[in-house]
Amino acid sequence: MSRSMFDDLEVSQASAMGAADSRTLRFAAHALTQADLEGLIRYQEAFLSHLEQGQSPVEPNALTTAHELGLKASGLVVKVVELGNAMLRAYSGHHWTARRLRTRLAELEQQSDATSSEKASKARDELRRIEDLEPLARRYGQEAIDLMNQHEDRLVALHTRMQKALTRA
Repeated sequence: MSRSMFDDLEVSQASAMGAADSRTLRFAAHALTQADLEGLIRYQEAFLSHLEQGQSPVEPNALTTAHELGLKASGLVVKVVELGNAMLRAYSGHHWTARRLRTRLAELEQQSDATSSEKASKARDELRRIEDLEPLARRYGQEAIDLMNQHEDRLVALHTRMQKALTRA
């Protein structure tokens, strides 16, 4: 007889703990609404508009000014912006990575050598893992994921711009 009625589940201890942590963190997540998402998009666009004017993010006050302009444009309080931006980074980063991996997989599938075939197999496995949005849904709620899915292209484009703006030196 097994030690626990859950021993038969095909879930690693780490996965089970990760799922429990995500559900616990879900209580701290902001419940994303359409109005919040629109405000977060306005925040990011205003933030980026300031940084993309040619200012380097390392210039004194560039990030502070961009943040203040973003807050004003968003119409949201700081806490909602910070929690929302964390959610958007997780979601958009996930989707950006999946897109890059799909592109790489297509390149590998056009090659016929054994090494490319092996790499393509690994890329398919990784793509299946990345495309699973269930961990994000546990962390932020399925409603938030559904809402962000409606704006996926725009959010990934903003994410890409934000990464370029913030890593520019």
